[in-house]
Amino acid sequence: MTLSGRDFWRPIFGLFALQPLTIIWCYLFNIAYLENLGLFSIVCTFYLMPIYAWYERKCDRLETEEKPAGWPY
Repeated sequence: MTLSGRDFWRPIFGLFALQPLTIIWCYLFNIAYLENLGLFSIVCTFYLMPIYAWYERKCDRLETEEKPAGWPY
């Protein structure tokens, strides 16, 4: 399975999109951002890349099969 540009950029875009909420969360609950959630967010971003790639291929395949009542999973 190869990663497309979409598979690569989607989790990175999500990482940047969620940072304002993450920073506010850390501020409200007095959590050290870089020591806790910063590194975790980056690790999760790279973890999600192959998962998004698999999901996109699965969805494309299911859409071409034209399931009338929705996807089987």
